[in-house]
Amino acid sequence: MKNSVVIIGAGHAGGMTAISLRRKKYQGPIKLIGEENFLPYQRPALSKRFLSGEIEEKRLYLKSKDYFNKNNINIINNTKVTAIDRNNKTIHLNNQEKIGYKKLVIATGSIVNQIKTSGRETNLYYLRTIGDSLKLREILSNKNKIVIIGAGYIGLEIASVAIKKNLKVIVLEQENRVMERVVSSEVSDFFQKKHQSEGVVFKFNSSINDIEDHGKQKRIICNDGSVLNTGSVIIGIGIKPNIKLAQNSGLACDNGITVNEIGQTSDRHIFAVGDCSNHPNNIFKSRLRLESVQNAVEQAQSVAETIASKQTPYHAIPWFWSDQYNIKLQIAGISKDHDHRVIRGHPEEERFAVFYQKEKRLIAIDTINSPREFAIGKKLIEMQSEIPFELISNTNFDLKKLVS
Repeated sequence: MKNSVVIIGAGHAGGMTAISLRRKKYQGPIKLIGEENFLPYQRPALSKRFLSGEIEEKRLYLKSKDYFNKNNINIINNTKVTAIDRNNKTIHLNNQEKIGYKKLVIATGSIVNQIKTSGRETNLYYLRTIGDSLKLREILSNKNKIVIIGAGYIGLEIASVAIKKNLKVIVLEQENRVMERVVSSEVSDFFQKKHQSEGVVFKFNSSINDIEDHGKQKRIICNDGSVLNTGSVIIGIGIKPNIKLAQNSGLACDNGITVNEIGQTSDRHIFAVGDCSNHPNNIFKSRLRLESVQNAVEQAQSVAETIASKQTPYHAIPWFWSDQYNIKLQIAGISKDHDHRVIRGHPEEERFAVFYQKEKRLIAIDTINSPREFAIGKKLIEMQSEIPFELISNTNFDLKKLVS
């Protein structure tokens, strides 16, 4: 008998799809297939509190093994799906087994971007899995210097953990500022100064020509001809959607697996959730592919409800966060098309917010240690009403009045 729901990918999105199906009283059998040897887990802590050793592995798991067993969710670990046969509604596994499905959910996530080098891969580290984080934890405990390539979320979070462990940290970035892709110059400047005050050394406008072996060391050769020697190189240069399986099966893809507002692909029996999916957003009037826990969880809930009971469109405001030292950065919305931005608060006090507007409507907000502004900002983005610039910048004005 064909399984009612098969989920490819046992990460956060895949795990939450299975959990949400049971919460929605779905009674059919569920198979959850993952390539790792772990229960479905949260990834954000891998570069934060898990990397620093503050929390144990078991606290990463979405649910216990006992939960999955009691709820008849069959997890198949250490297994790769090699093909999807859409005509016969079956998937092929690397152990030659075939599994039938009534509904298929693709939650294959993303793949880290890698650097091609002439040297060996030893002492080159990427961060995507629990195993990766455990390796990095060992490096941060045994080394006195690291070089990080990439000044995005991952690179900066690892830098902050390394600094706390008294390592010398050098960060190379090909752009001219940190987190250039996601935040304004004001927020970039704040984080750069914060890291520099803690001891991080930055080298901007630096692309990597090669990484060579030099005895037990690595020689990083930069585009300006400069050379850095280090024992370990940590690389965080972004991720790309893991869509090869979907592409090979003939599903429509464009910067991710293309889905409609209920998470359905070009095949009505197949859904896609999480990092690998590209969905329409009615607030921003565009298609989005999001790399966030919020998207993994809420899109999984929408797809689960659609499969279990009724079609539930997914129209959420994207949000993200990052922890670095004593700083919590929270971002809501998409700021890239803004025509005006307003700073509320004072960066020197390590508590402020940047409001991004387009045609006087709020489209995004970056907050630093400002959870109240973040919560209000999310509501204002959803309301899409016009907001006078002067009200935002006036710290004596209670922004809550705009949403009450």
